[in-house]
Amino acid sequence: MLHLAEPQRVYPPETTAAMTAAFDRLCASIPKSVNGDDLRRQLALIILRHVDRGVQDPKRLSEMAFRELAGLSGSASERSPNERVPA
Repeated sequence: MLHLAEPQRVYPPETTAAMTAAFDRLCASIPKSVNGDDLRRQLALIILRHVDRGVQDPKRLSEMAFRELAGLSGSASERSPNERVPA
């Protein structure tokens, strides 16, 4: 994922770990039958954007990226009981 970041941008180890955890969590939810290269790239770019805006929590990063990709709005607390977010 970091190869998508701007070359001059440097992330501390804890931020890199948070990004990696969020990305791995989301990628694990993509079915094997889906050719997910474009999807993974999109998710990585969304995560990078949110990190650059100050989000550091891996769970929050993955939820925000999932919701953005799915075109959902509102916070996790506003989510309907039937709406799924990757585990």
